[in-house]
Amino acid sequence: MPEEDPIKTAKEGVSVVAEIIKAAGDDPSVKEAAGNLGKTAVTLTKTINNALLPLAAINFAFDKARKYFSSQFQQDLTDKAKNIPEEHIVQPKASVAGPTLQGLAFTHDEANLKEMFLNLLATSMDGRKADIAHPAFVEIIKQLDSEDARLVQGTLKSEAPIPIVEIHTELKNGKGQEIQLRHLLNLKITSTGQPVEDSKLAAMVDNWIRLGLVKVEYDKFLTEPSHYSWVESRPEYKRLCDSLNNDERKVEYTRGIIYRTELGKRFAAAVGVN
Repeated sequence: MPEEDPIKTAKEGVSVVAEIIKAAGDDPSVKEAAGNLGKTAVTLTKTINNALLPLAAINFAFDKARKYFSSQFQQDLTDKAKNIPEEHIVQPKASVAGPTLQGLAFTHDEANLKEMFLNLLATSMDGRKADIAHPAFVEIIKQLDSEDARLVQGTLKSEAPIPIVEIHTELKNGKGQEIQLRHLLNLKITSTGQPVEDSKLAAMVDNWIRLGLVKVEYDKFLTEPSHYSWVESRPEYKRLCDSLNNDERKVEYTRGIIYRTELGKRFAAAVGVN
């Protein structure tokens, strides 16, 4: 295949830059980015301009979306896709790009969801791995809230199962168990190691299960006892012991595991969870 005519490429690049500047108005950051386009950036910008901005325009009816797509979107996506070699930049499938841009229109001010949508778009533009950017992943992101998107990443990053427990009271008269708290994970502040409570955690885990990202099993567990040594120091467990332990019942817990599914693994790769 003959090399692309450099004059033609330059003219097209200038045309694209003009269109971006026009779309961006007076935004200096976009003008600066447009003025520093290299060969790869020209190809990338052409793809964004020709394939994505027209789709984004569908969402311009929303004031916040109009401002974002006309000023910041091009730079955000360029940052995500800048390491794709020029020869591997492809036009993303409309079945992925269209719904993703719609999702961005509503969530661009929520950092965790915005990151997932932008990374999914960048994946769909990389010919080396565009096939993993499945349209279903757009719907999965849409069914996460920002806290979901932040917390699920820990499980999706892990190649090994993660310990999880279910706290229950064991009735001493032999009449069975009463579940008190489901899907407890050892959430901590990274910088201090202090435990963090989240009243929505059990519901979030159920949502991840429903979406097919993870599985939770309580008939299997990690055999090394140290994997569950954190449970009895958790504030949730201590509080339940203080309020429920008596002559009739005792607070105990069931060990389990949570791990990513194959769908979860592929989703993680597509949305940049490494």
